[in-house]
Amino acid sequence: MPPSPAIAIVPATKADAEAIVDLLTPNVAKQIVLPRTADDIRAHIGNFHVARWHGHPGLAGCVALRDFGDGLHEIRSLVVAPEHGGQGLGSLLVKTAVELAVARHAKRVFTLTVRPNLFLHLGFTQVPVTDFPQKVWSDCANCPKRQHCDEIALALDLA
Repeated sequence: MPPSPAIAIVPATKADAEAIVDLLTPNVAKQIVLPRTADDIRAHIGNFHVARWHGHPGLAGCVALRDFGDGLHEIRSLVVAPEHGGQGLGSLLVKTAVELAVARHAKRVFTLTVRPNLFLHLGFTQVPVTDFPQKVWSDCANCPKRQHCDEIALALDLA
């Protein structure tokens, strides 16, 4: 089912930082996404997009795009609020992140996820996590799942 026309994907603002943390927190507890502080989100707000449900408070979802340099970007912090699940919003958020990567002249976009099907349906392919040593050194070294990682690396070549 396509997302409702009442949902808009827009660049996040610094005022969205706490609401983004609120979206991420239940998924951090489930070890689906890494934790982010409101200060970290505000510092990198240009990387975030949010889904807003017109006429309703709060956010319906969020996604971030991290630039590792040399044309490599990561889709991260992808979350859809439970009440908006199953409506295609996750796909829309990923497509928005890919469009942003293209606008930023990315050559490749990747993600690490425990839910690969969404990305596979959008043209990503499974690749070894060792393809992304930048990610391993920056995030994986401090991840609580580092000794028993269950995430799958997926990439989409843009160049």
